[in-house]
Amino acid sequence: MSMFAEIYSLSDSRLLADLRFSTDWPTWLVWSAALVVGVLVMALYLRETSKLDAPWSWILPAMRGTAVVLACLLLAGPVWHHRQIIGSPARIVWAIDRSQSMGERDSQTSTSSTRLRRATDLLFGQENNEGWIEELRDTHLMDVVTFDETTELAWSSSGQDDAPELAGNQAPSNLGDDPAAQLDTESRTLLETAGGVLTDLSSPLRAVADSDKASGNETDADEALAATTETVSSRAVVLFTDGRDSAGRADAGEVATRLADAGWKVHAIAMGSVEEAADVGVVDVDVPERVADDGRLAGRVWVKHFGSTGQTVRVNIRNGESVIWSETIPVSGDGKTPVDFDFPVEPLMRQAAERDVRGVNRDSVALSLSADVSVVGASAAGGENAATTQVTNDTRSANDSIDFRVAAASRDRHLLILDGSSRWEMRYLRNQFSRDPAWAVDTVLFGRGTDHRNVPRGEEPGELPDSSRAWSRYDAVILGEIPPDQWTPQDAARLSDFVAGGGGLIIVDGQYGRIAEMVSATATQPASESSVSTIMAGLIPIRFDGGASALQSIEAIEPTDAGSTNPVMLLDVGDRSSAASTSGANEVWKLLPAPTSINTVTAQPDAEVWADAMGDGGKRSPWLVTRLFGAGRVFYLATDQTWRWRYKVESRLHSRFWNQLMTAAMQPPYAVRDEFVAIGTDKIDYRVGQAATIRVRLLNTDRNDAAAEMATTVDAVLLKDDQPIATLPMRLEDAQRRTYVGQTDGLPAGEYRVRVRASGFDAAALKASTPIWVVPPRGSELDRVSVDQAALDRIASAGGGVAVHESSANEILTSLGALSGGRIVESDTLLWQTWWVFAIIIALLALEWWFRKKVGLI
Repeated sequence: MSMFAEIYSLSDSRLLADLRFSTDWPTWLVWSAALVVGVLVMALYLRETSKLDAPWSWILPAMRGTAVVLACLLLAGPVWHHRQIIGSPARIVWAIDRSQSMGERDSQTSTSSTRLRRATDLLFGQENNEGWIEELRDTHLMDVVTFDETTELAWSSSGQDDAPELAGNQAPSNLGDDPAAQLDTESRTLLETAGGVLTDLSSPLRAVADSDKASGNETDADEALAATTETVSSRAVVLFTDGRDSAGRADAGEVATRLADAGWKVHAIAMGSVEEAADVGVVDVDVPERVADDGRLAGRVWVKHFGSTGQTVRVNIRNGESVIWSETIPVSGDGKTPVDFDFPVEPLMRQAAERDVRGVNRDSVALSLSADVSVVGASAAGGENAATTQVTNDTRSANDSIDFRVAAASRDRHLLILDGSSRWEMRYLRNQFSRDPAWAVDTVLFGRGTDHRNVPRGEEPGELPDSSRAWSRYDAVILGEIPPDQWTPQDAARLSDFVAGGGGLIIVDGQYGRIAEMVSATATQPASESSVSTIMAGLIPIRFDGGASALQSIEAIEPTDAGSTNPVMLLDVGDRSSAASTSGANEVWKLLPAPTSINTVTAQPDAEVWADAMGDGGKRSPWLVTRLFGAGRVFYLATDQTWRWRYKVESRLHSRFWNQLMTAAMQPPYAVRDEFVAIGTDKIDYRVGQAATIRVRLLNTDRNDAAAEMATTVDAVLLKDDQPIATLPMRLEDAQRRTYVGQTDGLPAGEYRVRVRASGFDAAALKASTPIWVVPPRGSELDRVSVDQAALDRIASAGGGVAVHESSANEILTSLGALSGGRIVESDTLLWQTWWVFAIIIALLALEWWFRKKVGLI
């Protein structure tokens, strides 16, 4: 169904008529019920007349069935609605913003109306005051749409068939006097619910603009306002909004210009206070995804404050109802202030362990925390023990707190560093991760100029793993420029299997050209399916084929479109709102010391380039390239000079980049295990609609062959509020490791738990479960809630209209009233009160009775 309810013409007069019913049932349901009853009556009657000759065998059932259908329709209160359009009435689209900011009251009193309620009152009236739609319904064709991120039809003057849920609120016996603009209580309440998490001011304007292109096509749901292909005398769009566009998807001014060129006028009514309301809230929380269980959690809370100059704000970090960290800060001016926090994780881990089921061990504990703010009284400025809390003018609580999660790892991550020399890059990386208590680092340097001219192989620290079991000890591998002549096909195959099984691999190329030599077949080592060059070329996400021209002078490293929004590339904590964070992160990359040289490569077709090296003349060459390989991920760095980033800023940016790169390269560990099963997920926090990847490993089973493992059926059971809501079949990933993987559908918001059910295992024995959370995306909808008058002025000016504050809204009504060049006359004929409908039913029954006598039926 199209958003615009009617295609209308400019003829001097046009009469439209349609059949409606005064019952609460929709029209299609009334017709369906009447026809079902009529067919049932005919079927029963046919058993009696089946032995009669035609046409009596079917005429008699048809007559009685028709009479029954008419009687059923009569009970539904049929009304013949007449609508005559004379001249050229103006067309108006009322567009009401239903985002969260429209739920503001702009007053300290709890009885005051919200902005959205005031907008609907203007249109639909309240109590004994008629609204604008009632005033204009005789001279204007009108539609009411609501918008936040998208646009939907809420009401149309063309009739109830286009919006059957919006029925009149007058008695059925007086439908002719029912104001078409009135909504029933349920629909009015739904319309006045401000729930949109983002505002896209261009959404209703684009919908109207698309209607001019639709050419009457009403089949595409995305063409929200379908319709009129013929020109009308006057058309206008009126926006009821505060003017804050938090989506930032399109320029509403540009769309308004297009509408003005098509003959529309765009007006805006600013709903809300011009001054920012006094408010203190949490904008965002910056925390790492993982932290060591015996380490400290350090992060940053972003606090916004308006109208709170000279006051003190208390920032709390809570675990449930317990405050685990708190600090008070003075605020001045309007804006955002970062507040850094730091506290030990170990007490939280002890509390989590006390709640665990006996026999369940957790390698990673999901800590569910929240950050909240409050304005405290002046007496609290001098210390932490103030007892009084001052509410001030902050009447909103929607942004007073933010929930967040952190995974506390109770198992060390194992890293293997392989290189053929002690380069600066590898020295700094080894030192960085060795100092981190969450990591256990093994370093193997071999080749000329190192302690081991020939590579030592074995299963001990300091040796190159010589078996799949030894490789499986590690979570990630950093591969440098190792001597190609000491890297065997068996080594290459084991590394490839390690990555395909879920390991992370980061290749750090350098100036010796050894990586290129390793993937190139030579006369002494011809390419074959099992050769080093073939295996490594299939693993590495780039090609050394001369496809990229060498850069003469490297000016900077710049994230690509694919990489700029990835957490790996976000080096600047900064403002996390919309495009600002991406822009800030890109600026940091421009300030970093550029490498003096890089290896020019070409990305594989299935790889992604996350950053380029920028040379003179705008030349680009891939610098950071990645791709998935089996269940793991491979990164390629075209240079070994990230250590130069430590200049003047010590290890802050260098450490952050490599920690984020490691997080992206590795699979998360299994979060929880019992005697028989281990369960893990790729994340603990998901956005609404995202799919969760669940990994399972069976333990302590005597099934050692692949055929037996294939016969095992494993399901992941998704629970919410301790009730199973979905069962997810798991597919076998690795028969030797007895690992399984599966993926959920997109999930709605909420807290879930994952358990496992497997054939051959007692359900009571599989005790392990792990939580996941599904949360809506964080937006900036409530960061600023005052009217953006400048934005509305620009949109209205581009659309050839005017923008006024709600206090002067009648100026818009006056100008719209003078636009129409026609009028609309509506009337209703109450068919259920007319004598001739009863006469038809009586006549059908009388004729049917007379024909029955004629054919000999008693």
